[in-house]
Formats: sequence, C-alpha cells, structure tokens
Amino acid sequence: MNLDRFDGKCVRIITTWGDIFEGVVSYDDKEYAFHEYGHDQEALRLTPIVLYKDAILSVISLEDVNGPFGHYSEKYGLLEKKCIEWGTDLIEEVFDSDDDSQILRMLACMKDYFQTLADRAVPGLAPWRNGISTPKSENEVNEQGPVYLGELERMLSTLVKYNENKEVVHEAKDLLEQFSAYFS
Repeated sequence: MNLDRFDGKCVRIITTWGDIFEGVVSYDDKEYAFHEYGHDQEALRLTPIVLYKDAILSVISLEDVNGPFGHYSEKYGLLEKKCIEWGTDLIEEVFDSDDDSQILRMLACMKDYFQTLADRAVPGLAPWRNGISTPKSENEVNEQGPVYLGELERMLSTLVKYNENKEVVHEAKDLLEQFSAYFS
C-alpha cells in the first residue's frame, strides 16, 4: 500500500482493529515518523492521531465523494467522538488545524455531545497552563481525558475571534453561548 499517494487528501481509513476514521491526512515517511514519534514505519497523520502502516487495513480516497456532508459519510465520525472522550487537549489539536471542515465536524460533535462534555467539565484551565504537572496513570490510554471548561471557552472564543470561516464562527459562538448559559 502506497500511503504517500494520500498526502493532503480526504480519506477513509479502516484500521486493523476495525475502527473507521475519515478526514484529511498528511503523509509521514519512515524517517520523519521515526524522528518525531519513535516508530520506524511510514504513517498517515489525521489530526490529532497518527496511524502507522501496520495498523492500517485499508485507505480509500473520498476526494470524488460529494454528498450531504461533502467528502464525508456523516456530519462527524469516530475521530471526533474519540476527541470528546480524550478531552480538551485533543479537541484543541483539531481546532488548531487549518482544516475548517474538520473544525466544523468537531463543533457538530461537541453540540451533539454537549451534555457529556458539560457533565465531565471541571472549572478553569488545564493545570499545565500554570506550570503544574499532572500525574500520569499507567492505564492512561484507556481513560477519558480531562475536560476543562476554561479551556473549552478559550478555544471557542479564539475560533469566534480569529477564524475567517463564517460557519465556523457561527457554530463556535452558538456552542460558547450554550456553555455560558448552562454554567451560569
């Protein structure tokens, strides 16, 4: 499988463990992946995750698909749901991307999973923003990540203030107002 031909393209990836992810990927050759992540094999980076060649069962280009959700099969998918589960750090990685379609998918997922986020939210910013480290659990991979209300508000406010896509600004503003109303 030639992963490099998918660089910069919208794809559907099926993993060897059966998960299906959709999004625009970046190709990482073996040398880069080894230097950055310590893995000696090529990979596809789908913000915020990296999938190595041995974990990829198949990759299908979605570039020619144009349905109700653009190149995607749904308004959001497993990747966005996982970001909700993994917490604000991974949501932030999506919001920091230049891909407005991925940002819109994340915002749609956050709206649909608003109650889950609200139930898990703790006040304030992530402790590391103030130089405080947090202990890591041995089973961290299987745990839900923290959801910091201050981080969510900061991220959404940044989208409202700086993103040039009117739809992104509108959706971020609506979600920001929803959090504000819920926690007031």
